[in-house]
Amino acid sequence: MADYSFIPQEKSIHIVVFTGGCYPEPQLTASYWKNRRPEYVIAADSGLETAEKYARFFSGTADFTPRNILGDFDSLTDKTALSRYPRESIGEFPSDKDWTDTELAFECSYAAAGKRGLVPYITLVGGDGGRTDHLLALYDSFAAVHRADAWLLAEQALYYLADGTEAAVSGLQKKDTVSVARTSASRSGGTIVSHGFKWESSVFRSSGMPSLSNRIADSYEAEGRPVTLSVRGTSVLLIVPYTVDVTFRATETL
Repeated sequence: MADYSFIPQEKSIHIVVFTGGCYPEPQLTASYWKNRRPEYVIAADSGLETAEKYARFFSGTADFTPRNILGDFDSLTDKTALSRYPRESIGEFPSDKDWTDTELAFECSYAAAGKRGLVPYITLVGGDGGRTDHLLALYDSFAAVHRADAWLLAEQALYYLADGTEAAVSGLQKKDTVSVARTSASRSGGTIVSHGFKWESSVFRSSGMPSLSNRIADSYEAEGRPVTLSVRGTSVLLIVPYTVDVTFRATETL
């Protein structure tokens, strides 16, 4: 479950983008949506099939009906599914193009939010496994201006932690792993400060991936305290299990 309350709610809109590839089963993500309902849904290519699966599972609880469907549809198993949606909501693109279907969905997200005078907070669902080049392209997208804020993978959730932001991770158990990665925008630099990890930020790697398979400190786990991670002068990706809660706040100093 994610909370981004430091973003003015009256100026933001939660946009969910479904893309192809492996995805988390709907029931695995149930706690995530309790705190932030989808307000606008976009399906990229075979992400339409995932969106429809989520719509069926969460029927009556949350609306996952796509407002826009786009892509070259080369990986859509049943193309007749498109007939269930208004023609004006479908954008078909040639397969020979520079941008991926997911990148097109991000651009569509910003355009949809912009028309409403809002800032999008984007949750990306799917895109795990499958082709390595697609996976690398999605990782690289976190260095772009138009990117996702959270990425729900098959077994883990990834959160973008922007410069000047602190994340608090609650509910960690000793068996759980937490990893911290950099975006492709920077291999080093900036300041990362953590509290409550078994291996604290003082021993994080200064370049490359700062921390792989870290864990909660025994004292924090025993006291039920959240682990915190703050960044300044850089941005990182926080990778956690679905069993935890992640909340954010803006920080002025570290």
